[in-house]
Amino acid sequence: MRAMSHPTLPPAGTYLYGIGYASSFRDDSAWPDQSGIGGDDVPVRVIEYGELAALVSDARQEHFDLTREHLLAHERVLEAAMERTAVLPVSFSTITPGDDEIRERLLKPEYDDLIECLAYVHERIELDLRVLWNRERLFAELVAENEDIQALRDWIAGQPEEATYYERIQLGEMTAAEIERRRERETASIWEALAPLAVEGTLNETITDMMLLNAAFLVDRAREPAFDARVRELAESQAERLIFRYIGPLPPYSFVNLRLDWE
Repeated sequence: MRAMSHPTLPPAGTYLYGIGYASSFRDDSAWPDQSGIGGDDVPVRVIEYGELAALVSDARQEHFDLTREHLLAHERVLEAAMERTAVLPVSFSTITPGDDEIRERLLKPEYDDLIECLAYVHERIELDLRVLWNRERLFAELVAENEDIQALRDWIAGQPEEATYYERIQLGEMTAAEIERRRERETASIWEALAPLAVEGTLNETITDMMLLNAAFLVDRAREPAFDARVRELAESQAERLIFRYIGPLPPYSFVNLRLDWE
């Protein structure tokens, strides 16, 4: 009995990961077999225009949900490309109508700006730093160093819970205000230590109450060892108080992130 063959469905469009220098991909040995979003059998390819190369793959659907699997596939392509060229990352799940649209509506009309942006991030990497408080140590410091918080906390501890409703609200507000003052002060201190080693930096919104700092830095590759050493020094000096989470090198997501509307 002959096996039935199933026709291959045409792609829904072209998935765009980022932009780099075309010369970095003309030597096949410089760009290994790289699978894209959607599966191991979805190869990444290059669309060239002049000195520019768009890193793309066929998109088998019109949208990709922001899952860990999809996000990692997107990031793997950019990180592999970053080993060979400066990269301008494009937002996750950017799907274009096809290859011609990328060439005619992006690479060609935006050519000069894209070349300028690539020159800016050439030989530069993004390093991300998140700093969190040690919760127990933070609240111990608040009580020890703020007499008003200490006095109100001790008074509440000696009263029935139902009789201290408004006082507990007041204590919460006082604590939050003091944490915010400390966040501003300590953020400034960390920033002053690291910013001179970076080309550019950005402070992002903190995403938890215990997060002190959420920052990204664009750093010359040559200065990465010095930046790493400074982060280690800060982490060691604050080991009992603060938790440092340091990620990189990354493509410059925070400094060049192309958001495209193909409608």
